Amino acid sequence: MGKLTILSLSLALMSLLVTFCACDQDVNEPNNELGDASEITFDQYVSGNIYPAREGDFYKFYANSPGILRVRLTDVPQDMRARIDFYGKNFNWITRADASDAGDAITLGFDIVEPQMYYLGIVDLDGKAHNESYSLRATFKPVVDQNEPNGEIGDATNVDFDQVVNGYVYPTNDGDFYKFYTETPGNVKVNLESVPDEMRARIDFYGRNFNWITRTDASNSGDVITLEREIAIPGWNYIGIVDLEKKAHDETYSFQVSFKPIVDLNEPNNELADAREINLSQSVSSYIYPSGETDLYKFQLNEPGILVVKMENVPEDMRTRMDFYGKNFNWITRKDASNPGDSITLERDIGNPQWYYLGILDLEGKGHENEYSFQASFEEVVDSNEANNQIGDATEVAFGQATSGYIFPGGDVDFYKFYVGNPGSIKVKLDAIPEEMRGRIDIYGKNFNWITRKDATFAGDAITLNYDVINPGWYYLGIMGLEGKAHNEEYSFTLTSEFASVVDETNGETKDVSENDGQASSSASSDSKSPSTSTLPGASYPEAVLTHEGFDFSQGDKGTYPTYDGEIIYWQSGAATHPDYAREEYLWWRNTHLDDVNFASQTKDMGAVDIATVREVPAEWDKSPLIPPLLVGHTIVAKCYDGYVKFQVISIDLTAESATVKYWYSSGTTFSDPM
Repeated sequence: MGKLTILSLSLALMSLLVTFCACDQDVNEPNNELGDASEITFDQYVSGNIYPAREGDFYKFYANSPGILRVRLTDVPQDMRARIDFYGKNFNWITRADASDAGDAITLGFDIVEPQMYYLGIVDLDGKAHNESYSLRATFKPVVDQNEPNGEIGDATNVDFDQVVNGYVYPTNDGDFYKFYTETPGNVKVNLESVPDEMRARIDFYGRNFNWITRTDASNSGDVITLEREIAIPGWNYIGIVDLEKKAHDETYSFQVSFKPIVDLNEPNNELADAREINLSQSVSSYIYPSGETDLYKFQLNEPGILVVKMENVPEDMRTRMDFYGKNFNWITRKDASNPGDSITLERDIGNPQWYYLGILDLEGKGHENEYSFQASFEEVVDSNEANNQIGDATEVAFGQATSGYIFPGGDVDFYKFYVGNPGSIKVKLDAIPEEMRGRIDIYGKNFNWITRKDATFAGDAITLNYDVINPGWYYLGIMGLEGKAHNEEYSFTLTSEFASVVDETNGETKDVSENDGQASSSASSDSKSPSTSTLPGASYPEAVLTHEGFDFSQGDKGTYPTYDGEIIYWQSGAATHPDYAREEYLWWRNTHLDDVNFASQTKDMGAVDIATVREVPAEWDKSPLIPPLLVGHTIVAKCYDGYVKFQVISIDLTAESATVKYWYSSGTTFSDPM
């Protein structure tokens, strides 16, 4: 080989060596191991080569706060399919981003939470070497939330009412928790005032035991939302704010917590045993709060009279109910509003002085931050002749003397007695009665046997009853209103008489028996009646007081289920409503043993007839809703457990929910009254 040839080969080899050395020079080398990673700064462009084959380049940087990291790999050689690996401070692998095709630029994004040193690794997925460089740039946007750490409810940040609070939902899946303290019950409102455009927000509400209670969700990203909640028990409460899509955001949200205290000086009074005592004619103000609450009040009435409870102010969205209870917490009646905001009035005739209770609630179960107010008033109705609402307690009256009384409460009957010493005629004139009262006068004999009556044609009419007395003895008067209404105005009547002349056998003289003579003899006469029986001419009938406890007519005493025959109720059988009778003003008899086919009540009101005239069980029973209530003077036929009964109503006591009756029991369908 010649010298020239050798020289040419030498020059060519030197040229190759120069070219090889130029592509191998990487200023960041050696950085092919994590421990030798080259430190870079954010926003710095870094160039590097993947050389030789299967090499990896490593870089490191320090993040001094939470924030959003973006690593962009560009200017990738055309035959390089790149990968970016991401590591923590302990060289712990965290995540990566891979190119789909050779030459693709790629981006790795990560939400950094903990300030520390982080590492990047750049490799070729196919293990190739490249004599062309790639370009690398890391950017970092700090996200500094002054409320952190509050990613767990136990680390909730304390906030003040009406304070504007800013926070970040950061990093991904982050939830921020806040807490506030209430010293009284009240309404809390959490208003999420602004959110990032891509955030679909949720507000969660928790109780003092970290117990989840409720939430409000946004319908769309960027929507602002509000959560409202009643706080019934003072103390700590908690809220949580999250993104429903679990995204991280480098823009803040802001919210504000407001609170309206509701201080009810009458609380606690949501149970009958804790009822708040009030004075009549006192205006009472309070709140139905929280939802579902009932406020209870109590007051004592010392005389019979008319109670009126009127709602004065009602929140616009409150549909009011007033419940009325007796001294044993027994429910008596109620009044309901038809519409929200309506004012209502409850009226009740009080016959028995005692403690009474009033309950006020919202029929829709709502709570209200505005007060309601009511006032209870009471008008006494004092009848000096009471108690005379049963014939056995009749008040004695004198001939020629005006007697006054009240038909009160509803369904009341007043009984009076007088003694007649000789045959003659008597006149009862009911000449002053309330305008709305349609009066009735009943006459009974010495054995409480009903004799006759006189009814007014119209309300307010005066009526006069005349009766010829054949047999001397005690007689009884019953005064009542046919509609069963209560009246706070007096009625008055006068009893007069005209007696025949009789011969005094001791001296053969004729003597006129005057009214005074007849009345004077009353003190010397004795009434031999039995309190347990009542009679009609030619027949003797037992008497009973029917109550809700039930009665067994075949035994003549209170019975036990299932053998007793029925009970007094203040609603109709089948819960129906008779168009002519208000449920709170009447009582019904419900027989225990219903029709086996239709399960219907088997009772029949025979009308205002003498009990002795009813001889057979009727072919048909009264049907709901036209089952009439128990009316004084009416005779009722009813099915019993082991037969049938007919009874005539003597008196009604609405307050005690009882009826006094005389009756006759039969094991068959025919009544054979005793003679």
